[in-house]
Order: sequence, then structure tokens, then C-alpha cells
Amino acid sequence: MSRAAEIIKKTRPYAPALFLVLAVAAGGLRSPGAWLVFGALFLPWAALAPRGFSRPGLTAPVLFFSWLAAAAFFSPEPAFSVGAFSRYAVFGLLFFYAASSEEGGAGWLAAVCGLGAAAAAVFISQRLSGHGPTGLIGANPNYSAAFCAAAFPAVLLALSGAGDKKRRSYYWALALLLAAGLYASGSRGAALAAFLSAAAGLGFTRRWGGLAALFSAGLAIAAFLPSSAWEGLLKFADPRAFERPRLWGAALEAAASSPLLGWGPGLFGRAFEVFKFPYFDGLSYYGHSTLHAHSEILNLAAEAGFPAALFFLLAAAAALASGGKEKLPLKLCALAVLIQGSADMIYYSGAVALLFWGSLGFSAGGGQAVPAVVILPAPENGGSGFRGKGALAALCFAGLALAPAAALFSGRQEFLARSYGEAQRGHNPALALALARSAALDSPKDAFRAADEGRAFAAAGDAAGAEAAFGRALSLEPGFAGARLGLALVYAASGLRGEACAEFARLEKAPAAAQLNPYQRGLADFDRPAAEKTKKELCGKKKTGAATAFPRRT
Repeated sequence: MSRAAEIIKKTRPYAPALFLVLAVAAGGLRSPGAWLVFGALFLPWAALAPRGFSRPGLTAPVLFFSWLAAAAFFSPEPAFSVGAFSRYAVFGLLFFYAASSEEGGAGWLAAVCGLGAAAAAVFISQRLSGHGPTGLIGANPNYSAAFCAAAFPAVLLALSGAGDKKRRSYYWALALLLAAGLYASGSRGAALAAFLSAAAGLGFTRRWGGLAALFSAGLAIAAFLPSSAWEGLLKFADPRAFERPRLWGAALEAAASSPLLGWGPGLFGRAFEVFKFPYFDGLSYYGHSTLHAHSEILNLAAEAGFPAALFFLLAAAAALASGGKEKLPLKLCALAVLIQGSADMIYYSGAVALLFWGSLGFSAGGGQAVPAVVILPAPENGGSGFRGKGALAALCFAGLALAPAAALFSGRQEFLARSYGEAQRGHNPALALALARSAALDSPKDAFRAADEGRAFAAAGDAAGAEAAFGRALSLEPGFAGARLGLALVYAASGLRGEACAEFARLEKAPAAAQLNPYQRGLADFDRPAAEKTKKELCGKKKTGAATAFPRRT
């Protein structure tokens, strides 16, 4: 153990930067498995790192992480939320280590600039090869663009302050590469964040010439960029790209419904199913979902209450205001990610969240100044002992493993599978109805759940309940052919021949099932031959006298 501690002590200026590179290499930390692997490597280092996790004057970050812990404990799904909080705890460990460390900032800055340059090179090569931009992390280009946005202001600040010609040439090349990568990524949030953060850094240091050059370059790009390029950058071809204010509104509704502790860390996707808005794409209105509010501030408000969002902003402000002027390059990195994360879902990637909290921690740290150069510093000695950090790291790793373990060993999935199997065999209509109603209550904007409830009501012989459920499904998705067929059969079974025939007539206008995505195909698909046969039997000729009841279909 002492030998391991000695090795960690010698490598501590480089370790945080290496962990950031590892997080990117592990798919951006977007899956439980990747988090377990990362935690198995990071947490032992955190436990043995020869420094404490304290920084005087940073009360707001302590309040933030403490409030998240309380929100996870009182969550409707504690196992899942504790896992989500454990990921935040990793960010907290890195933040407080960086804030209390006297070294490592320059190595961290080097890693940020290196990853930003690598992401920019990948974006440019993808564009030149005719492929869509995805970057280094997953299929969402915003994750990789965050590294370009974080590196750009630090490099631009170094460029404006570089003295000799060789360094200026180096920073010019790196700045142009990052700018080209931001353009190739197509990320509006990353481009805006890089520009605003760079302008803030140049203005703060009173480098008016560099600030004027930055604005001149922006105006020149705006003037000479062809209209086709603007259409691609602003995503005019994607109407959903401009629905983000409505998504933020749904997040605010979710936060207002549980303002103190929220819906539970990691559970925004569930909250969105309750508060999501209609968006018509030619056939469907509710065929969209999201796991994040596309704004870390609003996502925290929805998942952990308004106090969590407030403490998050206070923590960022306190860290950016402390430290010193010599930490400005790191502050600009954190500021760029903060700005982009206010409008994009980049914090869903653990690597990007690690980028933010690490940059914020190093920018708040005292001691050694961080030069505006992309080089690794020499290691230094010093630090503190273990101080109970092993127990904290073990609890954090247990939290990371809790959600996957609960899903595998709790028996809940097996119980639900057996319950649905019994319900589908048709021997227990009451169980089928209970399962359908429970699912519909959990997802009130899901038309398929409402239709399942309607079929369960029909099987139980409750025509009024079935009519109401199918009607609710059609109010959500008027083009839901399966729900309309179910409603027609309920009318027929109730002796309402006219209403049934009217619904069959509407089915004739239903579009074909060959749609763009599985949700649309599910709305358009129904048993056409059976519907036509039933319509012919019921509505083929006029009836005299009382309406003829049609046999009930389950």
C-alpha cells in the first residue's frame, strides 16, 4: 500500500489529465459498465492520493453535493438515483482534489487542449469524407465539440500573450484547427460558448487588440459564409432543433411540481414523459423522448429541486471568482463548458462533466500558477495522508454498482416478466388491466400505453373504460390506427353501429405503415384485412329497426 501511495505521489501532476483522457476513451462515460471500469481505476487513486479534499471558502460546492445526496435518498427510485449521485460524487472528488492541489493544472490544460485538437481533427476528417460529424464520443457531436470549445479560449489567450514568433505560429495553428473543428461539428452551442468565453478572457486581461480581432473575425465569417453553410450551421432543415425552449419549459414544469427535492437524480426521462409537449412530425405528436433537459441547470432543477440548481450556479461562481488571475486559462475552459451546458445536453456524457468539474477545481486552486502554454509541468512533492478517503471511495464505487446490481439481482424484472406473461395468456384479465393501468399512469402521454389499457378494459368487459382509454390514446395521437380500430370494435360490441362505422370510415384514410421510425410504424400499422372484413359485415348494408350488436372482440 505504501509503495502504491509513493507511485501515486510521484505521478500526481499527470494523473487527473490521464483520467480525463481515459474518460473520453471509455466512450465518454455514458453507460453503467464504462462508469464501473472508470470508477475501479479512479477511486483507488482518489483514496491514496497524497492530498486532502478540502478548499477554504468553497461552501457552495459542499451544499450542492450534499443536496444531491438528499435528493437521491428521497428519490422514488433510490437505487437508480444513488447510482446517478455516485457519478456526481466522482466529479466532486476530482473537484475538491483539484481545488486543494498545488500542481496538476498545467497538465490538465494540456489534456484539454490535446483532446480539443483531436476532436477538431476528427470533425474535419469526417466532413471531408462526406460523413456526418459525430466526433470522438458517441453519435452526438456536442460531446466532442465541448472539448473544442473549452480549449479554444485558452489557446486564443495564449496566442494574444505569446512573445516569440515560434510560439505564436504554434498557437495560430492550434486556434485555427479548433475553430475549423467547431465549424465542422455543426454545434451552435459549442461555437457560441467558445466565442463568449474567449471574448471574456480577452476583455478581462484588457487585450483590446485581440478582442477586436476576434469580433472582426466573427463579422467576416458572418459576411462571407455562404447561405448554404448558415443553413447547415443553424440547422434550418431540422425543425426539432428549434423546439428547445419548449423542452426547457417542460423541465421547469417538472421542477415546479416538485420544487424542493425534484424527481430524483437521473430520472429526468421519467419526468419528461409526464410533462412532454406535442410535436407534430407529419404523423405523430408524442414520438419523442429525452434523458436530459438539454440544460444542466434546468436538468438539476427537475431532478433535485430548485435549490440544487441554485447551489450549482453558486458553486461555479465561487470557484471562478477564487483562485487567481494566473488561473484564467482554466477558468475560461470551465466557463465555456458552463455556457454550452446551459443549452446542450453535454453533461449526459460523464467525460464532459469531468472536464467541467476538473477545470473548475483547478481554476479555484491556489499555489502554483498555470502558464498559458500547453506543456506538462515537472512533478513536485508534498501532500497529505489517507484521512478516511478509502471508505468514501468504497461507498462511491458501491453506489456506481448499485443500479446495475439492482436491475440484475432484485428480482423486479423477473417478476414483471412473469406478470406480463400471465396477463398475455389471457387467464387473468384483472392482472392485465392492473398492469396496463399502472403503465398508463406512469406515462400519461404515451398513446400505446393508453391503447393497451383500452384493450385490457375490453377484455374485462368494461366497455365504458375501454372507450375512454381508446379515446385518450386518439386524443394524444389522432393518427393511431390501432387505437381507432379498437374503439370501432368497442362501439360495435356495445351496439353503437353508427359510431363503429364512422370509425371504420376514418380507418380507410389511415396512411400506410411504411413510415420513418418504429414509433410511426406502430401508429400506422393495424390489421387491415380484419378491419375491412368487419366493416363489410357491420356496415355493408342498411339495418332496420334496432341496432344490431356486434360480437365483442378482445
